Amino acid sequence: MDIAIIFGARSYEHEISIVSAIAMKKVLKSNLIYIFIDEDNQFYLIPSDTITTKIFSTKEYKKYDKLIITNKGFIKKLYLAQKISLLM
Repeated sequence: MDIAIIFGARSYEHEISIVSAIAMKKVLKSNLIYIFIDEDNQFYLIPSDTITTKIFSTKEYKKYDKLIITNKGFIKKLYLAQKISLLM
């Protein structure tokens, strides 16, 4: 079963949200999909095998796939303006 963890966003608990999301790797044994929201309300798909606090403090998360939220779920752009749906 896939579980999406949406975390970050513009909040005074931004950093706590990041640490909590990373801690979920140890607790949940399901396939985790990490969706990070930065302070500018941009969504990023963070690979679960590379998630660490360092990628957020150095803004490395910006190199990962940017997501767009629609009424049918999250999508990411591919080459030639194609899109794939991630979550519905």
